[in-house]
Amino acid sequence: MTEMLTRTPGDGRITNSHALAKPCGVATCQPHFGELLQGAFAIGKGANHRTVRALVSVHMPHADGAEARATLEPSRMGKFVPQVGRTGIEVRPNHFYKCELAARLTLDAFGMHNMAATLEVRTFVPEGAGMGSSTSGVVASIRAIAKSVAACRGSRVIMTPHLQAKLAVAAEHASDSLMFDCTSSTVLFAHRVGRVVQFFNGPLPQMYILGFDTGAANGGIGTDRLPRARYSRDQIAAFGCALAVLERAIAEQSVTLAGRVATFSAIQSETALQNPLKKPKFDELLRIKEDTGSAGIVVAHSGTVAGLIFDPNLADLRSRLDEAKSAIGCLGFDILCSFSTPY
Repeated sequence: MTEMLTRTPGDGRITNSHALAKPCGVATCQPHFGELLQGAFAIGKGANHRTVRALVSVHMPHADGAEARATLEPSRMGKFVPQVGRTGIEVRPNHFYKCELAARLTLDAFGMHNMAATLEVRTFVPEGAGMGSSTSGVVASIRAIAKSVAACRGSRVIMTPHLQAKLAVAAEHASDSLMFDCTSSTVLFAHRVGRVVQFFNGPLPQMYILGFDTGAANGGIGTDRLPRARYSRDQIAAFGCALAVLERAIAEQSVTLAGRVATFSAIQSETALQNPLKKPKFDELLRIKEDTGSAGIVVAHSGTVAGLIFDPNLADLRSRLDEAKSAIGCLGFDILCSFSTPY
């Protein structure tokens, strides 16, 4: 590293400019648009059999999710713990307490238990919509702290996706899989334990998604207060079948099969044995899917957004989208975005 020598005005002293600057790191994280598949899956056999809650998120890697700027504060050393208000992290906005906890946990992971920091976080997706506003802020905070630690030490710091996942779940109890690369593989992610259950050999098929919000007027959903859905044995068995269809969809890069999986998962979210998360006018949305030739409907299983999936190679894609926008507008839902998954 090249060091810059500067002369301090007034006293003629030579100082190292890096010593004057506080170690700082800036990082980002993309959002997602609901989950292609989310539910309970029977994993393993015999004594190793267990049921795991897991999901496959629809990542939006070229969209803005969150940005975080972390600055270490060596002048504020103290005894800190990962407990809101006692972390040594000054976070702005101050209600981003999950980002505060994530920053403290990250510093602790690097052995910097007594180091304080300031953290500024900006999110670009609506809270409570099911687009990863919480997780994108938390992951951006973890990455920003890691960069500030690297600046402090003057050496590269390795922050694996698996470690990011562990820290994210510790900070927010349930996390999306935004820390993993979605352009070369797909993950079935256990969102309450921060672990990958299964890697699929390839990304999701390229899809065009028309996204809308079914609950903007109600201000979104507070996921912290959302009770877990409970599924019947038949539903859990069906989730296993859906996983096999998804594996085939990825292998064949089939939008049709991926759409079937998404629609299945959306219906299970509506019909869970206990605590289903119902979307308003869901039956009408299924009718619009059929009328417009959409491959499927994707929903946020803990939020308000939903989207119609189309094959981006359809010759009449534009007219189908126009028809779908009109029909969705007639239901009173706001169009949020339309995008092609860039896998």
